[in-house]
Amino acid sequence: MKSLRALMWVSASVVALGLLGCETVYVGQPQPEYVIVPDAPPPIVRERRPSRPSRGHIWIDGNWHWDGQRYVWQNGRWAQPPHERAVWVRPRYERDDRGYRYMPGGWGERQRGPQKQDQQRPDRQ
Repeated sequence: MKSLRALMWVSASVVALGLLGCETVYVGQPQPEYVIVPDAPPPIVRERRPSRPSRGHIWIDGNWHWDGQRYVWQNGRWAQPPHERAVWVRPRYERDDRGYRYMPGGWGERQRGPQKQDQQRPDRQ
């Protein structure tokens, strides 16, 4: 009985140690590259930026988000990038012959070379 208990303990320990070396990857629902919306978004809402919670946070501007039926304002916020090379890519609205292409914002990978204008890097305050 003791040898069975010891074998189970060793087996559980090996599995636990193996899991420590694994990297967890979260996969969400695939997002479309863009959605066609009938009208341009309303004017941007001017917001007051609160104090930065820490040097690791970046400010994400508020924006109009298309929820499938109408535009909904998303307040600006401080956020921590998910990793060191992450940059926030602002949402975009581009005129199209069918209306406007709405491309939601999201985290992207910082590219080498000149920074793209739609990427927000941490403020240098």
